[in-house]
Amino acid sequence: MASREIYLDHAATTPLDPEVADLVAQVQADCFANPSSPHAAGRRARRIVDDTREQILADLGAPHAQLVFTSGATEANALAVHSLTVSDPRFPASLACSPRDHESLRGLASVAKSTDCHSTLLPLDCTGRLSQSAVKQWLASSLDSAVATSPQTDKPRPEKTAGSFRRLLTATLVCGQTGTIEDVAGLVDLISQTQAACRLHTDATQAIGRLPINLATMGTTSLAFAAHKIGGPRGIGCLILHPDETLVPLLPGSQQQQRRGGTEPVALIAGCGLALKKALRCQQAESERLLALRKQLETRLLEASQTLGLTLQIIGNETPRSPHLSTIAFPGIDRQAFVLAADFAGLALATGTACASGSREPSAALVAMGLDRELVESAVRFSIGQTTTQADIDEAVSRLGELLREFATRTKKA
Repeated sequence: MASREIYLDHAATTPLDPEVADLVAQVQADCFANPSSPHAAGRRARRIVDDTREQILADLGAPHAQLVFTSGATEANALAVHSLTVSDPRFPASLACSPRDHESLRGLASVAKSTDCHSTLLPLDCTGRLSQSAVKQWLASSLDSAVATSPQTDKPRPEKTAGSFRRLLTATLVCGQTGTIEDVAGLVDLISQTQAACRLHTDATQAIGRLPINLATMGTTSLAFAAHKIGGPRGIGCLILHPDETLVPLLPGSQQQQRRGGTEPVALIAGCGLALKKALRCQQAESERLLALRKQLETRLLEASQTLGLTLQIIGNETPRSPHLSTIAFPGIDRQAFVLAADFAGLALATGTACASGSREPSAALVAMGLDRELVESAVRFSIGQTTTQADIDEAVSRLGELLREFATRTKKA
């Protein structure tokens, strides 16, 4: 076992920022009261919740939007989809997601089939982004097929007009597998051009703190993210919605203006607000630093592979990518065996998104891109973050070079 572990799995989660940790501990000790309680201690806790909500919305350029604190991005995604599928059962609903979406969205598409909701899995293009022609076709559809295949109800249907259908398109701003950046502006334009009554939900979990985000100009209906991807605590996420949207809660209760039941975790909310503020404050400089480190990692691994007679392919290299994430295929090398060997060498890597990294099944996003199976089976994800240093990259490349040498020798013997 190597003496020093090098963490290159920031896309799964990030270390808790020390300043954020201090704030969480302080709020937990000083403002432990239930924020719904009417006494002074409760009012102090309530003030933190309200002030943090205002701060987050202001920081993201949407001071008048709605913000619901959730247990994480998974719940935030679920809440956005649930609100569409049950908001008005008189009208048929249609949900479209894609293989680049997180399992929390793709899984919800399957669940939606049991309700009066038609779900569609849209294809990706060769760049790993949503096929805009497929999106355009989905938006232009009359949804007659959706109505025909939906479970029958005894409730009368309103007349089928363009506004009768409740549509939701999900878009993952940064793919957790490839790091490719979705053309959200293009999707907004498509929706506008077709004049379809369609909501656009954006999962920004991998994008927050790495890309500039301004909800005032973004054009999405709702956006989800989780604090633990940006140095914040686990167990807290946000769903931000357009101010005119009506939200149907998943968890009934009087809290958060009846949008999500359950006592608000005041300390985690405070930590989320600080983590976001710090991430946005240094976003441009940090993104430039991470991009330089990522390029070094990719270039030096390419050189090491060429020296050993191995091929290497950076997935999505011709497409705009987030600076913190790189998925690299090593044809002929089993991805899980490589990640396991890297772990013994003190390197924390991943085969894909954390929710699916233990699966032998290939990445849905990579398969949907039409890549050769050999590339899909050998793809390893590297992700860096705020605590990643130049020394980490230097040492990681050295250890990875030794691992590649070992695997190259095994391949030649075989």
